[in-house]
Amino acid sequence: MDYEQDYIMRLVKDMARMIAKMLLGRKTPEYVLPEEEEEYSSLDSLYRKWERMADEGQINEAENELSDFLEEGTGSREELRAALGFYVHINEFSDDFLDEHDYSREEIYQGVEELSARFGVTGLNIKLPG
Repeated sequence: MDYEQDYIMRLVKDMARMIAKMLLGRKTPEYVLPEEEEEYSSLDSLYRKWERMADEGQINEAENELSDFLEEGTGSREELRAALGFYVHINEFSDDFLDEHDYSREEIYQGVEELSARFGVTGLNIKLPG
């Protein structure tokens, strides 16, 4: 079981890096906030809210807000960067933390896969184990 979860975690990291490189022209997919909160854009503030929610165990709720935001959004690179950053962030959570908060590594993978399709990256066809 641990091997399978580690494998999925690596898949998510690799997919996120590929998307960041292809669509954002960046080597890393992490979302980096300005050091001072006064310098936050409205998107930075939203990202920080989703990150805090997830850190507090409200992962599903944060993902739902992110999904609603993307549905109403413009499809900009900045929106992609924030969404990708969110999935990279929650992918760092332990399996125990995810389990405790009714979330799974597979859901992270599916989120990144859906995000990539939303922004035009299709045909990844990477199958999860099992």
